Formats: sequence, C-alpha cells, structure tokens
Amino acid sequence: MILFVSGEYPPDVGGVGDYTARLRAALADVGWPSRVLTRSQVRRWDARALLWLLRTGRRSSIVHIQFQAGAFDLLGDVCLMPLLARRFLRGTRVVTTFHDVRHPYLFPRAGRLRDRAVRLMARFSDAIVCADQRDIRWLGGPSPRHHLVPIGPNISCEPPLDYDRAAFRQQLGLDPHTLAIVYFGLLNSSKGLDLLLDAFDLVIESRPDARLLLVGGEVSASDATDRATATAFGARLHQRSGGRVLRSGWLRPPDLSAHLLAGDLALLPYADGASARRGSLLTCAAHGLPIVSTLPAAPEVAGSIQAVAAEPRLLADTVLRLASDSAESRRQRAASFTLAGRMSWPAVAAAHVGIYQSLLYSER
Repeated sequence: MILFVSGEYPPDVGGVGDYTARLRAALADVGWPSRVLTRSQVRRWDARALLWLLRTGRRSSIVHIQFQAGAFDLLGDVCLMPLLARRFLRGTRVVTTFHDVRHPYLFPRAGRLRDRAVRLMARFSDAIVCADQRDIRWLGGPSPRHHLVPIGPNISCEPPLDYDRAAFRQQLGLDPHTLAIVYFGLLNSSKGLDLLLDAFDLVIESRPDARLLLVGGEVSASDATDRATATAFGARLHQRSGGRVLRSGWLRPPDLSAHLLAGDLALLPYADGASARRGSLLTCAAHGLPIVSTLPAAPEVAGSIQAVAAEPRLLADTVLRLASDSAESRRQRAASFTLAGRMSWPAVAAAHVGIYQSLLYSER
C-alpha cells in the first residue's frame, strides 16, 4: 500500500492536489492502491503533521511525498519527513516528488538554511522525482535515485457529450472570426500575470476583436500569497479590460474542457519559463491549443511550443503571427497533441510503478 502525503487535495483547489488525485486514479487502474494524508487530517503542516505521518505510515510499504513548499503552508517541518520515516518506519521506502524547488520560509533570516532544508529532504528520500531536468540538477542529480517523470495534464480533453464548438463560442460572445486567447491556471505570482495583460494590450492594438479567456479557479487553497496576487490582478482587470476579458471562474472538468476547446491559442507567460512541471501547460496541450510561452523553456517542452523572451512585444507578436498563419497554427496544434501524448497518465503511472518496484525489490 502506498501512502501519499500531499499538502492539498480535492476538494481543495490546487495543482498539486489535482495531480495527486489523478496519479492515484491512474495507479489504481493498474493495480496499485493507495491512501492519502492531507490537510483534512493534519489541519496545519507543522510538527504535528510529522506525528500524523508516523501514525498513518506504519501500514505502508511506500510513503510518497508530493512536495511544493506553498502547498505545505511554506512551513519547513515537511522537509523532515523522509528522515523520520527512515528512522521510525522500518522497511518503508520514501519517494519525494518535487513539483518545484521553492524553499519553505522556516523563520526570519533563515537564509541558506531554507535551501538546505529542501536538499535535506532529497538526501533522505530513497527516490527523487522531478518533471524538469533543471530541478534534478539542483537536487544533486542526475543519479540512479533521480527520476525524470512528467506530471500529466490536470484536465483531460473530455467536453460534454453534446459539445458544439461554434455554438459554445457564440454563447461566450465570440463570433467565428474572434481571436480567443486562453489563459489557464491559478492566479499566482509565478504565472506572469502582468506580462499576460501587457501582451494582451498590444494584441488588441492590431486585433481589436481579440478576447482573453481566463479559464479556471483563481486561487489555491494553501498558498496565501495567491489571494494577494489575485486581488491585484482583479483590480487591474477592472481598470483596463474594457470588456475584452472573459472570466470563467471555477468549472467542472467537462465545462473547463469546453472553454479550453473554444480558444484559438494559449498564452502562458510563466515567470520562470515553460516546463513540463506546469500542469496548466500540459492541459492546454491535451486540448490541442498552440502554446505561446516564455523562455527559458525546458527541453521536455521546448520543441512543442513557441517560447520567447519575457517581453510583452515579443509575446504579442508571436500570438499575432500564429493567429494569422493557419498552416503554422495547425503545426503547433499537432505539436501540442504530440506533447500531451508523451505525457499521458498511463505513461506517468507506468513510470511510477517502475520506481516503486525498483525500491521494493532492492536493498537500501
């Protein structure tokens, strides 16, 4: 039995929670059952969560931690989990997936200790999983303990059975020639939201008919900084959108899929560049959207998207070029589908099964 430890989990809103739920389902499909330890049990990810781990981990052969500092309240206690599991859960192997390598807060003036806390977590994990080669290098890899595994799309391409794209676009107020630019994802500081609006303002100068579709929920359940970012972003929209921005709010997966399929391309100007650890990017790819994003682009996705420097004019020009070149747009759609195919959930589950088996049938 696998015990997943995830800072957030449905019904909480958050990418890590969505990922963990999808991974558990994909593993169950191939005969690997699991349980999950999450916020609904521990309430807060402080030292008491370590006791929860020791109590619930006794019946598990593998403890698999889904680490993202923000999902664990930016507290550092979670970084001790692999060490404690090794010491007190004899025979249990620890896998840690690093959704990014952002460090926890710890305490004022912690300085370098913050990075060391994350590396300590990696040091005492039996296996380290990342979706980005850059994270593997930061965590001391590559090595036999380090595994590059994609995260899979958050939302599959499964619109309502009676979905009609043209009719749905009309419901949204989009005529057949309207350029519909999709942004999918939570509103947090890593998503380049000011850059998104600056680039969209420049697109409007050439295409006044363009619309920006903001698809999905607004803030995660765990990262308090998201709420401040979303508030500032909302204030700017109120001042400058001029009715050209459509906000969906939280949607059920079929309805979310319908909105994504209504778009012509996706604009995802991540602050740290495009990478395969971005479930929002992979979800747009699964819906066949041509993707415009920012450099540096990780090797896993670079050949499948249009990535440029994080400058509004370059992003706007790339959007306009794709919108006006139907042949190139078709090529980018095909590239998105190919990317999504390589990072499907059955492939993600198979990679994890291989990691688990290698741990269970080998000596530490």
